Amino acid sequence: MPTLPEPSSPTAPRPDRPSRTRAYGVTALLLLFMLINFADKAVLGLSAASISAEFGLSASAYGLLNTVFFACFSLAAVLVGFLSNRVRTKWLILAMALAWTAAQLPLLVPAAGYTTLLVTRLVLGAAEGPAYPVANHAVHKWFTARGRNVASGVLSAGIPLGVIIAGPVLGGVIDDHGWRWAFGVTGFLTLGFTVLWLAVGREGPYGAVAGDAPREQEESGPDVPTWKVLLTPTWIAGVVGGLASYWAVTVLIAWVPQYLANVLDLGTRTASSAIVFPWAAQGIAMVATGLAAAWLLRRGLSSRIANGLVGGVCVTVAGVAVLLLPHVSSTTGAVTLIAVGFGLGAVILPLAQTMSTELAPVRRRGGVLGAYTAVYSLAGVVQPVLTGRLIDTAGSPADGYRHAFTLTGLLLVAGGVVFMALVRPERDRARLLGAGPPADDRATVPVPSTTAP
Repeated sequence: MPTLPEPSSPTAPRPDRPSRTRAYGVTALLLLFMLINFADKAVLGLSAASISAEFGLSASAYGLLNTVFFACFSLAAVLVGFLSNRVRTKWLILAMALAWTAAQLPLLVPAAGYTTLLVTRLVLGAAEGPAYPVANHAVHKWFTARGRNVASGVLSAGIPLGVIIAGPVLGGVIDDHGWRWAFGVTGFLTLGFTVLWLAVGREGPYGAVAGDAPREQEESGPDVPTWKVLLTPTWIAGVVGGLASYWAVTVLIAWVPQYLANVLDLGTRTASSAIVFPWAAQGIAMVATGLAAAWLLRRGLSSRIANGLVGGVCVTVAGVAVLLLPHVSSTTGAVTLIAVGFGLGAVILPLAQTMSTELAPVRRRGGVLGAYTAVYSLAGVVQPVLTGRLIDTAGSPADGYRHAFTLTGLLLVAGGVVFMALVRPERDRARLLGAGPPADDRATVPVPSTTAP
């Protein structure tokens, strides 16, 4: 049976190993980068009631603020993703952080109105769109193929942790000092990260930009055009599952805080604390699925099972929980279903990022990761406006949320089923490299490890 080149072969040339301290230090900084990224996203949802009251916004007008954010998000993700093949990720991350600061701090000015909010969300969306793929590309440069699954899982934990930490803090800031200072807090926090990254951020040895001497010998092999990677069933399944998962993520960011505050009548401060539960569940689920995938692969199971089956089952279960949500009357039951449905729903995103790295040669990785984020984040362009319209046209806000949650649940179930059915990274990678499909789909790609960077 033909197999792919084994990167850990003792005869393969290897770049110098980075120290674990440096590798984990940069990973920690990138985790902070993702923490801030999702605190920036969450601040609008947490401030929604105050902003809507001050500017007299309908649900549709509020939804437009989110749609504008994601409209530039997708385009920037793919453009900067391809740019990261040629420009060092240190400088791309620095530029994004500076733009985040510039998009947040103007809202401290009392005269800044709805138009300013609209423009700054557009700028923030353009600057945050590439954050996840570029951060993954950057952290993958510090780990061999054996360590990336767990590294991506840790990095992805910044998504829920950003809201877990920021939710109660920003909720208190909004109650005590007004919604503008919530944006100010995130702006100044980003400015602090910018200074730290400029001093400490570095490029890892496992991946060079165009024009560098080849440092990626550990993953040497024939080049593959980006478009061929994007046409593999595994990548397409990741996109379908990612669209459904990100639809749920954007519902959680934009609408669940309002649902908790207004429909469940918890109020802003309590809702800001209750929103911690789905994000905590999401963080646990992301890390747990990454560790489970690593454990299954070390025991010889295929990536199709370790990533595809595990991820697909989690998202399908999440869809069922969201479908049940509108039919539960107790607050405790509703918060529990929100935690399960919106917590498990995002696990496909880091799994698909890791499988994209399996498929793509290192010199194409940035573009492939950027294209993946650009496509799945299109859900954020459609979802806010559609959900706002459903709420505005329903007989009551509760009916509108029921329609929105039903649609979200159906999308999650469909995305989970497609992900389970089509994900076959080993077979697709073998075909891309001209080796022919492995007969049994056994893992012929590197097995992730939690130990060596």
